[in-house]
Order: sequence, then structure tokens, then C-alpha cells
Amino acid sequence: MSSPIKQFFKLGMVAVTASAISLAASTSYAATSLRLSHPAPPGSEQDDWSKEFAKRVEAQTQGRVNVRVYPANQLGDLEEVYELIRYGVVDAAVQSFSTKYDKRLNISWFPYSVSTYDEAETSWSDGGFIFDVVNDLLKPQNITMLAPYAVGMGGMAVSSDVTNPSNPDALHKDLKIRVWPSGVGTQRPVLERLGYNTATMPWAELYTGVQTGVIDGMIGGTPENAVRDWNGIVKTWLQINNFFEVNSLIINSKKFQKLDEADQTTIQNIATNMATERFQRVAQADVDYRQQLRDAGVTVVTFSDAEMKTISNAIRNDVWPNIKDEIGDELFQKLSTYYSK
Repeated sequence: MSSPIKQFFKLGMVAVTASAISLAASTSYAATSLRLSHPAPPGSEQDDWSKEFAKRVEAQTQGRVNVRVYPANQLGDLEEVYELIRYGVVDAAVQSFSTKYDKRLNISWFPYSVSTYDEAETSWSDGGFIFDVVNDLLKPQNITMLAPYAVGMGGMAVSSDVTNPSNPDALHKDLKIRVWPSGVGTQRPVLERLGYNTATMPWAELYTGVQTGVIDGMIGGTPENAVRDWNGIVKTWLQINNFFEVNSLIINSKKFQKLDEADQTTIQNIATNMATERFQRVAQADVDYRQQLRDAGVTVVTFSDAEMKTISNAIRNDVWPNIKDEIGDELFQKLSTYYSK
């Protein structure tokens, strides 16, 4: 027969074991898993950024929240994933917005709403002009933007030489430049003001379009796209800074609000810090990709501050008043006031 002391220790061990099992079960039950989609290929800078975000979230929430990253549109294309996030089927993404439910989100690629990296960081960072506007527009859609992911500064890829590209009054009617379908309202007038002919074409058809001569070039990409996606068909890259490419880290609002408040704060801080780190990287990333283009024999045209100011002023003065319906009168007035300061 066991002694009272031995019996006491046995009971104690049982109690401790039961508590440990209960705690493990409770921890496992409390853990939240988030699925995060993005369009970039595995191994790209955006994929690495997304994976680092997942790594930091799991570490800093001590495993209470884990993020699984799905690159290369594995969960659907931009429009599909955006819709799924609205309804909470997909939890989060790093991608562009859809303007299907609110065309005012065109502010995210409204031409020359920013034209320098400093303007982009100031406007898109937490508390910045565009950041606040966008988050207010997303609220009714059950979506929260945690942070911007800065992809790079937009430009034009052309399969031939371009004469006098710094002159906004020059004519280039022999060149037909592609505009992405949802950018027709904002970007086609830019190209027309700069003297080019235009055509609308989806992303998947660009390479063949240039090869077959249906188009002579395209806007809607960054230097990284020119290196990664258009290798071999680009002869000239024009860094016209027509828009700043941002793929925002967005999350289903209800899913985010269900998280413990401390974990919400932690995740928001991680996103904000990583957005800042990315802004510190993006200008150099564009420089690096442009150098890769030069190394491949591509003519890379960049512009001085004075030349860029001439181009951006031409668009803001001559094009903006004609496309203000793309973002609405109220938001257009805010944007105009912002740049009149």
C-alpha cells in the first residue's frame, strides 16, 4: 500500500499533467491561422516581404497568430481575392485594390498623385494623405489596410527608340502604348497628353503583343517588371513616374477585430515597421533593376528634377481636371489642395 506522501505526489503529478494537457489544448484552440495571398512569384522581393511578415507575426504573437503565404495568385486573381477578402473566405493579401465597389480607390494610381519617392512615403505611410483616404474608403467594404507595400515607381517600356521623351509637348504618334484595362480612365489621357497613341490590353497578352507588333510598348509596370516579365522585348525604358505602384497589405476587418487587442496592435506595428523598411529599400531596388536593364542592352531614360516637374505639372494642369470623375469631386478637391500647399 502506498504511503500518504507517495499518494500525495502521485495526485500532484496527475494534476500537473492534466493542467499541461489542458493548457496545450487551450493554446492550440486559441491559435488563429490567416491565409495571405499575393500576385508575385516565389522568391520575388514581395514574396520575401510577405514571408518575413508571417515570420514576425508568429514570433511576436508567440504563436497565437500564424500566417500562411500563398504566392503567384494561387488563391485567385486580384479581383477574385479582393472579393474573397470582403467576405472573409481569404483573410489577407498584399495586392492592388479593386475599384469595382468604389471607383474613388483610383486614387491609388491616379497619375502624378505622387511623382517622387519622398512624396510616396509621406502620402502612403500610416497617417499620410493617401493612406487615410484609402482606409476610409475600404471600411464599408469590410477591409482594413494595415500598410502599403511599395513595389516601385511606374514607367514605360518601349520596343524601339523614343525621341525627345522629356518634352511633354513632343509627338510620338508612331508609337502605340498599352494601358491596362482598369487604368483607361486615368492613364490613357496621360499618354495622349504626352503625345502617344494608346491601346488597351490585359497583362497576360503584353509579351505577345509587343512581339507581334500589335503594340509598341506599355505602361503599368515598374523596372522590376521590365527585368522579370518583359526580358528581351524592351529596347527603351522611360522612368516617367506616372504612378507609384503600391500593393497594400489588406485584411478582412471582422477577422482582424476578432483577434486579441494586444495581437492586433502587434500585427499593426509589424506592418507599419515593415512598410517603412520597404520604403527605405524601394528607391534602391528601382536603381538596381534599371542597372540590370542597362546591362542587358536596354536604353534607360531617367529625368532630372526639373524635367520631371515639367512633365508632372503638364499632367496636373491639363489632365487632372478632365479625369476628376475617376475619384469624385470631393477627393479631387482634397488632392488639388494637398498639392497647392
